[in-house]
Amino acid sequence: MCESPQSWQSTSFYDCTGRGRPKGFCVEIPSPHASSLKLTPCEISQSTQSSELFLELEPPSVPLSSDDYEEDLEKFSKEQNNTSKVLVVNKKEIKKVSQKKETHNLPIVCPPVQLPLKRDDKQQLSLVLLPCLQFPESYSSPTEIIVDYWRRYHTMRVSFSQKEIGYFSTADRADRTRCREDYRYLKKLIYPLEQKRVHFDLNIGAEYLDEPPASLDSMMWWILRHKNELFIDKKFTFDFLSWRGTLRKIMSSLFDSVLDWRIGIIRWKGCHFMSVFHTETELKIENEPTPIEKRMQYWGHKFEDYITSDNPPLIPSPKKMFSTMNKATLGRHILLYSCEIDACTLNSTYGEEKKQGTYVEVKIAYAKHLLDLNTASSRKYAKWWQQCFLAGINHMLLGFRNDYGVVECLQPLGVKDIEIRAKTWSASAFMSFLDEFCSFVRRTITKDWSYEDRDVYLFYYSPKSKKIKWRITNEQQYQFLPDWFINEFS
Repeated sequence: MCESPQSWQSTSFYDCTGRGRPKGFCVEIPSPHASSLKLTPCEISQSTQSSELFLELEPPSVPLSSDDYEEDLEKFSKEQNNTSKVLVVNKKEIKKVSQKKETHNLPIVCPPVQLPLKRDDKQQLSLVLLPCLQFPESYSSPTEIIVDYWRRYHTMRVSFSQKEIGYFSTADRADRTRCREDYRYLKKLIYPLEQKRVHFDLNIGAEYLDEPPASLDSMMWWILRHKNELFIDKKFTFDFLSWRGTLRKIMSSLFDSVLDWRIGIIRWKGCHFMSVFHTETELKIENEPTPIEKRMQYWGHKFEDYITSDNPPLIPSPKKMFSTMNKATLGRHILLYSCEIDACTLNSTYGEEKKQGTYVEVKIAYAKHLLDLNTASSRKYAKWWQQCFLAGINHMLLGFRNDYGVVECLQPLGVKDIEIRAKTWSASAFMSFLDEFCSFVRRTITKDWSYEDRDVYLFYYSPKSKKIKWRITNEQQYQFLPDWFINEFS
């Protein structure tokens, strides 16, 4: 049974003796939010008969315990109006009130959820695979890939080597004017990579997130800045360009029996540009998330702020990111892809004069310690491994949370340890299948894109048939290469 919120606070905030905790643990100070913002008691509904008080910030968000979302939202707006009437005394105060509305009266995208989370809430909801318009079940492409059991690819050995060749920071990767070739958005951990007792309430703040788009524009902006090295004899020096997430999506086909995917590929100047176009099933998940899915998404971004800042912002900024450009050789294919970096270690130094340090991947896990993680059979950790391996990251920092969305412990995890413990996947299987897909694409697309044809090749994976099919389209919605990029290399 989970402990009450009050018992956590007394342990984390007031127990300074160290009694009752394992050796090596220390008491963490309260959240930096608590020193600068006013706290009020807010009653949180629980599944038990008794209810307890839990500290939560005042609005902009509706209280987490709301049972009637619309009623609380209406009551909240009335309270704001009454408050503004008291504050408005002269013109100067009117300006201050209007500024607060602009910055704090944000759309509430995370409806209230009942804490603690019930066990059923943590289980993955069953998904219904919606038909893909371009690829009905009756559609048959001239050629296709049959996705076999992962052990068939495990025995294949494909060489892979990866190297970071560049970096950039961006406030919006779909807007090239907001990209800079520097380290301004590279976050640094304020904690060492060791086990540590903490108390991070991930529910604090305005539940507002503006997720980054999947555009290739920021990568194209970087390529344009390094045109002399990457474009020789009117051809690009690499065979494929994509985000890391696209490569992960392809590799995950080996065990994904739920979600389909659709990837658009344009061959131009010898390079295959790959961009993800969400399927009908993916769009439904993205546009209609459950309140718990939204809350958990917010928790992940909030956790990054806690461990990288002494005074974390009230609202996370997922669109502000630091990314590396990686060039990899996979068999006979040369890949160029970008990876978003969560943070670097405490003793890292990155700047124009000195570049030395270690990148770290940051994750939240619902567990008390590493032994609770089912890394041997759970394929969630396969995605963790893919994400780190492609970026050349060897270390992760995990935050173990409870049912209330409070991180109670930090603990490092080696990426190699995940690979060693795996029983339902292997690194060689993933890389062999990715190599097979790249070879299939190069055999299928035999000519470059042109303004006359405007051919975009759509590749589709069906988890039902375990096949990858393709078709050609020239619809405008799939023309993802911008004119400014094409004109620079024409």
